[in-house]
Parts: sequence; C-alpha cells; structure tokens
Amino acid sequence: MRHYVFWAITFVAGILMLSGCACTCGDKTEQLSGEMIDGIRVIKVTAKKFKYDPSVITVNQGDKVRLELTSLDVTHGFAIGEYGIDKRIEPGQTTIAEFTADKSGAFDYKCSVFCGMGHFGMKGTFIVKSK
Repeated sequence: MRHYVFWAITFVAGILMLSGCACTCGDKTEQLSGEMIDGIRVIKVTAKKFKYDPSVITVNQGDKVRLELTSLDVTHGFAIGEYGIDKRIEPGQTTIAEFTADKSGAFDYKCSVFCGMGHFGMKGTFIVKSK
C-alpha cells in the first residue's frame, strides 16, 4: 500500500511542478516585434500558404510601425481592418505598410487576397500594448 501512496504523491508533485514551470501568468516582459530603426519599429513579415511569420506582432501604443511584407509563394494580402490597412503582396517583392499604432488592444490581421483552400485560416494577431 505504501508503494502506491509513494507513486501517487510523486505523480501529483510532478504535475504541480510542471504546471508551475509552464505558467507564464503575469509575465509582463512580453517581447516586442521587430527592431527600432530611426524611431520606427520595423517588422519583417513573410506570407506563405497559409500562414504569416510572425503570426503574432507586438508593438507599443504610439509606435511608428513599418511592416515589410513579403510573399514566398503566391500573391497574398495583408489587412488590419481597425487600422485601414489592406495591402497586396506579390511573390518575391516587398510591400510596405506604415502607420502609427495609436489604438491599443489585440487586432486580427488576415489575408485579403484569395490564395487557395487554406485562405480563410490565414491570419494572425496584431497586439498594441497600452502605455
């Protein structure tokens, strides 16, 4: 009987330790995307069937943002409705979207040019951290 109790306690302790290590609750050190160049946050975004890299873009409210958008395969789009951005991205070319991140919150971005059967799942999240 003691053998089963030992293993039960070990199992529960292991679960608690793993959940404690995996928890990032309250982690306020979320990394910002891209790099600051001459006061502009420059972020390189690649599009490829049927995803964006990065799939999450994080900036500070008030940042001047320059998205350098490139498609690795077919024509895609990049749209953030709340910011009035809707760009067409031709394969092998870089398309630029510049704006000021003046609205805080989390906003979806999506492909706005039909690019195949996975088109409707091609999206990401644009996070603007408030000051």
